[in-house]
Amino acid sequence: MEHDIFTLMEAAIESMQSYIEQGYVLATGLSGGKDSTCAMVLMLEAVRRAKSRSPDVRHYVISADTTIDNPTTSNFLHSLLEEVTLFVEETGLPVEVHVTQPSLASQFVVQTIGRGTLVRTPENGVRNGKRVRACADSYKVRPIGRLRTLLEQKANAAGVRETISVIGNRLDESQSRGRAMIERDEKADMATRQASGTLTLSPLRDWTVDNVWTMLACLAEPASMPFPSPLSSSTVTRLSDIYRAGNGGVCGVVMGESGTRAACGSRFGCVFCGMVSNDRSLENMMQEEEYAHLKPLNDFRNYLLAVQWDMSRRELVGRTLSDAGYTRIQADTYNFSERVNMLKMILSIDANERDRAEAHSADMASGLIPDNEENRELCDPQFEFVTPQQLVAIDFFLSKHHYAPHAFPALAVWHDVNVLGRRYPVPPLEAKPKAEIVLHGWYPVGQYDRDAPALGLRDFDAEQWNGYLHPERPGRYARTTGGEQTVYFEEASQFEVDAEAACVFVTCSYDTAFMLDNQNREAIESARFWLNEGFVKLPVGMAQRYQDMAKRGQYFARLAQRRNLTPAELDAHLVACGISDGEHQVLLCREGPQLDLFAEAA
Repeated sequence: MEHDIFTLMEAAIESMQSYIEQGYVLATGLSGGKDSTCAMVLMLEAVRRAKSRSPDVRHYVISADTTIDNPTTSNFLHSLLEEVTLFVEETGLPVEVHVTQPSLASQFVVQTIGRGTLVRTPENGVRNGKRVRACADSYKVRPIGRLRTLLEQKANAAGVRETISVIGNRLDESQSRGRAMIERDEKADMATRQASGTLTLSPLRDWTVDNVWTMLACLAEPASMPFPSPLSSSTVTRLSDIYRAGNGGVCGVVMGESGTRAACGSRFGCVFCGMVSNDRSLENMMQEEEYAHLKPLNDFRNYLLAVQWDMSRRELVGRTLSDAGYTRIQADTYNFSERVNMLKMILSIDANERDRAEAHSADMASGLIPDNEENRELCDPQFEFVTPQQLVAIDFFLSKHHYAPHAFPALAVWHDVNVLGRRYPVPPLEAKPKAEIVLHGWYPVGQYDRDAPALGLRDFDAEQWNGYLHPERPGRYARTTGGEQTVYFEEASQFEVDAEAACVFVTCSYDTAFMLDNQNREAIESARFWLNEGFVKLPVGMAQRYQDMAKRGQYFARLAQRRNLTPAELDAHLVACGISDGEHQVLLCREGPQLDLFAEAA
């Protein structure tokens, strides 16, 4: 068996080595799974053998952090990347390790809780008759694409040939994966051009799952390897333990020359993924004491699926403004109340995990549980799904919502959970059946100036004081690309939040006195604050879109105030006083594109 696996390994290494010696750059994506790990190890060995002939060509190990991966696999991946980085430095290999994340506005908690975007499921993931995964596009494809573009530019500047993506795909992973690989003409010994124009190489194309585990078993015994391994035996053993736990404890992978290796098909991904009805690997893992802390994450995922067709949790105010000055009244994104409920639950999950880690550490220190490697790892919190940076981003978006009752709405929830100590468990719910999304009509708003004119992000107090408080700024005023005056703001290539400043503000400045002082301030004031103080930077050229979003929220907040309506009463008013779709069509002089205020925020 070992002879066979060594033959397969040598064939894969030889193929990649030949491309390196021709001047190509190799880049492999590392997910922390068994297949990508094997592909990465083989690529590093090819780089090592070709180093003397191509010492100046740099190659890349790339990983995507979605920010909501299964915490166990995510933590393992980061430790794996550290080990690979150390190996590369010690051996002097011309390899760089890079980790990419989705843009802040596209990260799950910001996108779902801050912006109200519905969780992607098979029901809402169909476009033009084809199933699409917008979440995968946002969380992995685009971030890796941006990084790949930068690395290719770097390679071109160095005068080397183009980049070949080394991927760990195998034909026997599944029938659908095999068909897709054949359609893309993926090969193990020859780089092929894909529809996107990129070159790909699949060195594990014809490997079986047993081949993969056999190679990993060899990596677990360094003495049996024909070349230096970048991975320690404990790392490989840890990988097999994770697969065993995800497979219900029956994976049958035993590391060692005389061990047996059984097929282990566990698949791990985003811990809140709604594209599958049940996350079997997560459900299997949390049955074991070592992974019991993952249960609340599965509960939250199930909650998201249960409420997807509950129209009472949806926003009625439309995101588009028609040419006639009307907005659609129809269930769309999650409403403000639901977003706040989600934030309460996920912040409670984070807080409970910190409490669990502290109690576990105390138990180990007092001798109630053994002092071993597994327990030492569990003395630290295993995840944090809402960081201070993400919390500020969420607060910025919620502050522009018409039902936000006061300034800093998201930070008030954080204070409630982390300072006052309240906890909000995930309720078990029965999933509601798929429902028809009814168009209730169109409501007149003009340009958000008809009955309750809105200023959006303009801040008169800031205009008065900025000249004194911030004399270094080029001016006291800022204008959008549409010419509207707003509070001062700075721009970046993408939506950004200063992570360090956010952490200091959330954990130090935002105390109980600050919270109470802002209970009577208009919600939009905190959105202006984040911009004026430089915590939040807007994407270049997108200020008008954010101004329109702010005006929309402020308009309906003022409308409710003017008519003395509660949120429920305002929703009822919008439904009762709108015009029909037919009447709206008559008002439109011509059909044309409508402004989508909540299109992807870069």
